[in-house]
Amino acid sequence: MGQRWSCWQGANIFLLLPFLLGTPVHAATFIHGVASGDVTATSAVIWARSGERATLVVEYATTPAFIEVRNGGTIQATAETDFTGTVILTTLQPATRYYYRVRSQDLLNASSETGSFSTAPTPAEKQSVTFLWGGDLGGQGFCRRPEYTIFAPMRALAADFFIFGGDTVYVDSPCTSPPNAPGADFIAVTQEQFWAKYRYQREDRLFRELLAVTPVYVLWDDHEVRNDFSGPTEPLLPLGLKAFLDYFPLQRPSAEPQRLYRTFRWGKLLEIFLLDTRQYRSSNRQSDGPEKTMLGPTQLRWLLDGLAASNATWKVIVSGVPLSTYTGNLFKGHDSWAGSLLISGFDRELGEIVGALRDQHVQDVVWLSTDIHVARLLSYDPTQDGTPDFYEFISGPLSAITGDLKPLDPTFRPKILYEETNFFNFGVVRIDGASRALNVEIRDQQGKVHHSLTLPAR
Repeated sequence: MGQRWSCWQGANIFLLLPFLLGTPVHAATFIHGVASGDVTATSAVIWARSGERATLVVEYATTPAFIEVRNGGTIQATAETDFTGTVILTTLQPATRYYYRVRSQDLLNASSETGSFSTAPTPAEKQSVTFLWGGDLGGQGFCRRPEYTIFAPMRALAADFFIFGGDTVYVDSPCTSPPNAPGADFIAVTQEQFWAKYRYQREDRLFRELLAVTPVYVLWDDHEVRNDFSGPTEPLLPLGLKAFLDYFPLQRPSAEPQRLYRTFRWGKLLEIFLLDTRQYRSSNRQSDGPEKTMLGPTQLRWLLDGLAASNATWKVIVSGVPLSTYTGNLFKGHDSWAGSLLISGFDRELGEIVGALRDQHVQDVVWLSTDIHVARLLSYDPTQDGTPDFYEFISGPLSAITGDLKPLDPTFRPKILYEETNFFNFGVVRIDGASRALNVEIRDQQGKVHHSLTLPAR
């Protein structure tokens, strides 16, 4: 008995030190789930939020029982980031399922949240891949009622990852209660209010369950800050950008911690290029010319060089705004890439990208977008030789007011392969490892397939 008491003392006396010293001890509470993202073949970013100031411990293993558990590091959850934080797991094995848990460093009353993700295969592996994409969540009065039911069929597909394509929150759009769950009936103008919009989304059970088992590659669009905002002159940009960075598992280069454009490889079959179409853009009202830009010169050069160098079968470019669908209005100017005779868009810069694809013989290119709250699949034949040069797939909204089927800018010869509106929807893309063919589906909030299209690789 005395020996067992001595062992307990030696192993656990440190747990009593806070009480002996009069120091209050708090265990972290997790009400907003956990998430993984920006997954590569050897790394992943883990995100968590505590209900109060805490040191969070991240552990991971290759079994759900956490046999041979490894230490992934700690998160310092403080008020400066609304008690959120991330760690990067490194030296992981490619094409491997990992399980992780996040718990408070306080072992007296430690609760934990668990999640899982799969790492990408190496660029040499021709492995099949399935992913989801969608955007436009909780806008124009369509918030949690009481849950975002669309996330249940998305989770059931057990996809390799989810591309969250922008308008992840609507900070500029109040959601009254009822019919929505309370907590979002305001327009954000302070940092606390921006954070509160994200907390409201993460309080959705089905959204948390999706993020816990499906890693996310996320980009933003306008409603994370303000409708149709342009460039660094926007007064609310610092508040919106900080909240976005605080609430998602993003890789943040130390030299450019606010950079959102980035690329990820998923085996031999897929390379993803995520664009930032907000932070560097010229004003929508600016007249067209060589200086008008959606991406800024640095990001544009990065994209062109990356596409030319990629040896992946399929090159997927994710844009916050669509290519040829008119958005904005005559007073604000076109917010998308499209231009017109009355108001210039960003089609000159898009033409530079399209020309580079042609000149560099870059094939099997697909653009993904959301933003316009309709589902559309388009092919483009700017060379008019009868063979599409690239495609654009548009999904959405996940939960927002549905849009109109507006006419298209004809500059790059788009052809409508499918279009539908007046329903909540998301997209599914599968690339087959054997045939290399790409299949795209548009599914509704019950998971029913509304349209399917298969494209062979060239």
